[in-house]
Amino acid sequence: MMYLLAYFLTFTPAPPASLSPNPAAVASIKAGHHDCPACDLRGADLSNQCVKQGNLEGAAFDGAKLFMTCMSYADFKNASFRQTDLGGANLAHADLDGADLTGADLSIASIKGTDLTKAHGLTQKQLDAACGDAETKVPAGMKVHFCS
Repeated sequence: MMYLLAYFLTFTPAPPASLSPNPAAVASIKAGHHDCPACDLRGADLSNQCVKQGNLEGAAFDGAKLFMTCMSYADFKNASFRQTDLGGANLAHADLDGADLTGADLSIASIKGTDLTKAHGLTQKQLDAACGDAETKVPAGMKVHFCS
């Protein structure tokens, strides 16, 4: 019994880090500035905002709420969207090379014309919930869902 307790106390994973975005970065996006490379936006609520054609390369959006956010033609190379709500977001023609989409909700998100072949953590279930087109590129063995 004592051995099991010691094992549990030794190998219990640490709780996840608090998701607190940089307030200045959030204010900048909400003020209409589309460029924020390497910004810490973890856990931020940026629903209905617009970063169209912005430079957000390497930004951290983990756990953020980006519901209905306009993100088309923006640069999200190496950005992290782990467990992010991208429901209804417009990611059409966005650059997601190296982006981490692990656990992201892509329900009715537009990925039209987007190349997802170099994105990480993408699943077929996520693609089934998103809306692509004939120009959307997905990793080998996966298929894109077309929406009218």
